[in-house]
Amino acid sequence: MKNFSFDEAMCFAYGSTMLTGGSSIGIMDNGEHYVPKYGFVVGGIVPEKSCDMDNREDFKNWYNHFHLQAGVELERKLAVIIGTWVADGKIVFDLCDVLDDMKSALELAAKRGERAIYDLEEQREIFVNNQ
Repeated sequence: MKNFSFDEAMCFAYGSTMLTGGSSIGIMDNGEHYVPKYGFVVGGIVPEKSCDMDNREDFKNWYNHFHLQAGVELERKLAVIIGTWVADGKIVFDLCDVLDDMKSALELAAKRGERAIYDLEEQREIFVNNQ
């Protein structure tokens, strides 16, 4: 697992989102940033936010905002994920958990009212109503 600085992680997230349509950046309770490879990502820790794709300053501001919210969550968790993706010409931000098994991830997503989870290994969305 490669560890990134805050700035490297933010730049990676922006580049990956612009080039591939999304990113997942893990943040550990010791402050390390990494790209998770396994597990099921469940958003909805905090409400999603978005910015226009061509507004890099807004991207930086929202990434920083979610990073600060991650710090609050890391007071009681070992790791969280800042997830980004493109929808309707905007970059969407979400603060997420990553779980080891799909069933638990789908249950948590349903409880949070999320429409889908993300399988990191297969790199695909799994809709909550398709259990």
